[in-house]
Amino acid sequence: MPSGYVCSNCGAPLSPAQNRCHQCGVEIDWEKAVGRVSYISYLPAARRRRRRRRVGLTGLFLIIALGGILYWGWSNAGARRRLASWMDSDAYRSYQQSWRQMRSGQSASGPTPIPAIAVIAEQPTPAPASAASPVPIPQSAAQPLATPVAESAATSTPTVASEDDAAQARALATEAQPLIPSHPCRAAELLQQAIDLADTPGIEALRQDAVARCSQLTATAIPQLSSPLPAPSSPSQRIAFTAYDVASDRYSIRSWRLDDRLPGADLAVGAMQPAFGPEGAIAYRSGPSGSPGIFLLQADGSIRQLTKRRGDMWPRWAPDGRQILFTSATRSADGSPHIYLVDVATRAVEDLGPGQHADWSQVGGIIFHDCDLGGERCGLWLMDPLTLERGLVTDVPDDSNPVWSPDGRYVAFMSSGRSQSWDVFILDLDRNAIQPVASHPAEDGLPAWAPDSSAIAFLSNREGDWAIYAWRTNDLTTTPLFPVGAILPNWDQAGLDWGR
Repeated sequence: MPSGYVCSNCGAPLSPAQNRCHQCGVEIDWEKAVGRVSYISYLPAARRRRRRRRVGLTGLFLIIALGGILYWGWSNAGARRRLASWMDSDAYRSYQQSWRQMRSGQSASGPTPIPAIAVIAEQPTPAPASAASPVPIPQSAAQPLATPVAESAATSTPTVASEDDAAQARALATEAQPLIPSHPCRAAELLQQAIDLADTPGIEALRQDAVARCSQLTATAIPQLSSPLPAPSSPSQRIAFTAYDVASDRYSIRSWRLDDRLPGADLAVGAMQPAFGPEGAIAYRSGPSGSPGIFLLQADGSIRQLTKRRGDMWPRWAPDGRQILFTSATRSADGSPHIYLVDVATRAVEDLGPGQHADWSQVGGIIFHDCDLGGERCGLWLMDPLTLERGLVTDVPDDSNPVWSPDGRYVAFMSSGRSQSWDVFILDLDRNAIQPVASHPAEDGLPAWAPDSSAIAFLSNREGDWAIYAWRTNDLTTTPLFPVGAILPNWDQAGLDWGR
């Protein structure tokens, strides 16, 4: 219609000569309706429908896109780690303190709170092994000894707290007081948290007592093992580690000698999880983009393929150097990870039962991560290599990647269930105690012992980029060794080893 008028009630076309809509029967007063646009719309019905459809589709697209972004952020491990790291930062604790001050009527520029100390949760003692098991199982190995709590440089500044914070502080102090004689490190952490909430009289005295007891306890947690980290005059020792090239999206294995400033060129391309063997040989897992299986890089540079399954990973040498332990979830009937043993000469593979991340001690005994048949007791287990008898050592499900010390007395492992992030710990089998190694809010993991047990190398992003650090066993200090790279996807699957 030339006029372009339509009925706003039903959308039928109208002529200015009409006083009533011929389709819906609405009576139209043109003199009043045109000025007020109460019945007349100057947009055709089809255009109005297309506009409504575009608006609806745009809104639906924005909702789906926002949901996808939120889902990606929640499922992304790196985003969760950054969120957890921020929530553990001084800035976030300062924000919390400012919010509490605002609720209690204080100015946001009040006294700065003392940073909270990370809590290492107490773990229950694992159940003793069966009497028929020939494997010696520590009965209290799951009881952690926390890192000594540092003394405050000055007495805490009293703060005026809300009633809720004061009640929570008193509850923490009540919980911590019975723990001072038996678990002073844990008690010191709880009391420090109570002081951060409200400086209730008497808590500081209890905290100082707990700190003193904790320092005495951890001073003898791990005795000095041997000499410090070898000097650069020992060039025979080297660390093999996994690197990642962003441009080619490919993993590789590189080596760093103690007298070098930076790592050398790639030893194996498309490879990860190196393990030193006899006469300089390196067993490794082929990377995701390469041929699947366990490979052997020999001292003369030649490469042999030992297994051909895509799920074969985490190779570790047997003490005699003739066999290699590895983990695979594609060989078992139920699809669960099993420990296998491959003969280097014949390539024959033997199934040792459920488990993963296994390591074979030089003095006998295989330690690995597994759960019982019911899936309820998970942690580190010991296995007799002759009888295949098993026994539970720790009962924290996240304890993984155990590595024996060369003398067979200690086990280094990584866990995220004993602190607020992935950290490295040492299990002392003689003392039945667990000691944290260089605890840090960043991600620490993949421990590897020095050949003389003088230090533990581990991967960490505590300075932002990934790098290898060494923790000395004689003075308990941490030293950065060399950089790995800014990006290392699936860092906990990378692997490293320290050999001669």
